[in-house]
Amino acid sequence: MPNFFQPDRTQQLFEKYYQKAQIDSLSLNTRIRLLHIAYEALKYTPTDSLKYSSISKVVVASSHLEDSIFFHKFAMEGLKLAKHLKNPSFIADAHWNYGAYYLNEKKYDSSYFHYDRAYKLFQQVNKNYYAGKMLYNMAYISSQTNDFTGAEILLFRSIKYFEGTTNFKQLYLCYNLLGTNADDMEEYDKALVYYTAAEKFIPKINNSEYYQLELLNNMGVRLHKIGKYENAIIYFDKALGFKETLSEAPSLYAKLLDNKAFSYLALGKYGDVRPFMEKALTLRDSIDDRAGSTIGRLRFAIYFAKIGDTISAIKYAEDAMHLAEQNYFSRDLLDALELLAELDQENRVDYFKKHIALGKTLSARDRNLRNKFTAIQYETDKYIRENKWLFKQKLWITIGAIIVTLLLLFIYLNTRQRARNKALLFEREQQQYNEDLFLMAMEQKTTLERGRSQERLRISEELHDGILARLFAIRFKWSFIQLDGDEESLMQHKKSISLLTDIESEIRNVSHDLRNDLIWEELGFRNEIENCIKERSEIGQFKTSLNYGDSDRWESLDYLYKINICRILDEILHNIIKHAEATYVSITFLVEDPHYIITVADNGKGFNKSWVRKGIGLKNLKIRANKMKGHLTVSSKVGIGTTVEIKF
Repeated sequence: MPNFFQPDRTQQLFEKYYQKAQIDSLSLNTRIRLLHIAYEALKYTPTDSLKYSSISKVVVASSHLEDSIFFHKFAMEGLKLAKHLKNPSFIADAHWNYGAYYLNEKKYDSSYFHYDRAYKLFQQVNKNYYAGKMLYNMAYISSQTNDFTGAEILLFRSIKYFEGTTNFKQLYLCYNLLGTNADDMEEYDKALVYYTAAEKFIPKINNSEYYQLELLNNMGVRLHKIGKYENAIIYFDKALGFKETLSEAPSLYAKLLDNKAFSYLALGKYGDVRPFMEKALTLRDSIDDRAGSTIGRLRFAIYFAKIGDTISAIKYAEDAMHLAEQNYFSRDLLDALELLAELDQENRVDYFKKHIALGKTLSARDRNLRNKFTAIQYETDKYIRENKWLFKQKLWITIGAIIVTLLLLFIYLNTRQRARNKALLFEREQQQYNEDLFLMAMEQKTTLERGRSQERLRISEELHDGILARLFAIRFKWSFIQLDGDEESLMQHKKSISLLTDIESEIRNVSHDLRNDLIWEELGFRNEIENCIKERSEIGQFKTSLNYGDSDRWESLDYLYKINICRILDEILHNIIKHAEATYVSITFLVEDPHYIITVADNGKGFNKSWVRKGIGLKNLKIRANKMKGHLTVSSKVGIGTTVEIKF
């Protein structure tokens, strides 16, 4: 019976042993054995692409185990499989693994070669992010061999891949490396320009605090190099304030402590130096930061020389020299030999000779590497030129085909257009005729509207000055009549008076609605608003302020909107008079495209929304707001006031 779960089981076994091999506390042999077991599980992986991805993981893990035979075995296996699959991305990844391994081993020529191969392949398949990363790695190698000009060229080529993308971390790394290279070339103004450019990308990086502290350290080092030691200490102290981030980055923490101490040493503040240096060196030794430990011992040697303890100075310088020799730290070894030549008078000649010999060797090595890099770069440029030529050839063929197609299309469209022009000419004449009819209809409609408006005004005046006045007189007299009778009759009497009041209000509203459009034609919308506010403020005895923004936009509103706005404003002011006991009311008319916003705020006694019953007034406000396809918001605080906002 076939096992349909075999592929999943195989991958699970691989992941199980691969993850165990990542545990740093295990011995080297144990980790190698676990990776072997993980690799053996891959033999049953049916998918070649999945198999390559897993082998690549093993290669990366083995590159950190200090077993070159083990690494080369799996790296070669991965490269063979990638070539068998004829997958450029996998082949590029295999070269990337080789490049990273040789860089860790400080075999810069081999590392540069493989990074260049990876770059070409990533470029070939348009994986620009990885192509840019390979250029950055090549630039880093050039920096390590003092080829700062070559590094600068490569970094700017790398930046072109990342500009206009969201790869802010890579842009930061490129500009930061440009800055440190400029520092090493003593071009300090140029370094500041690059560091400033790098700083702009830090806020855009996720979990960016580490990079912020790294940049602060680099800018502090630059200030130290130009003799501004106190300013340098400010930068180091600023970075040292991020305790939580530094607790997860002990190497950077030690570097900041050591750099701060070195600036104190340059200022002659010897009492402040030793605690920081000791803490930095202890931390570096504890995490096996050999490069940092070498620099720390060199600086301790300088410190003891400054305070006159030559014996301790020579001891630390010798320790630094041995560490540099063991780990191939060429620059630090040169510095250690130079320092020992100054301190150890008995052996100074030997140290000077070693210093000169090493300097010549390193110069020859760097020169040889630069020549190799130049040759590789020449081949790369040649490859790029050939690709560009092929691209141009394809482009011209494509352009020719497009031109022929467009020409044929133009002939077809031109023939078709001529046929349509006659139809369009007829349509244009018909449209002109329709427009003339429309204008005539509009003139007739205007005449009718003018007559209708005059009739509305007449009816409005009759309602307001005649019927409404007589109703008011009846209600006024009726309210003062002293009636006797049972309680139900008296209650009916009061209800009748209240009903008359409601009828008056309805007639008044109808009268106002009939005449509003005419009023706005004569006085304008703003004048109507101001008149309404003035009338209500005199009755309520409160002060007002009106902020009426973008007058033309409000005046251009449809008259139905204007009617609703006036009714809403009138109702709100009526409620303020009736309930708020306010002394000041602010009214704002604001336009925020595409919305119109009206805000009425008072300084009255306010209210709690839970106390408010759903009265007719509030319902009417909401109904009118809905008619304008808007919404009404009421906010109030007891003792502070109330704000009503209508937005449509």
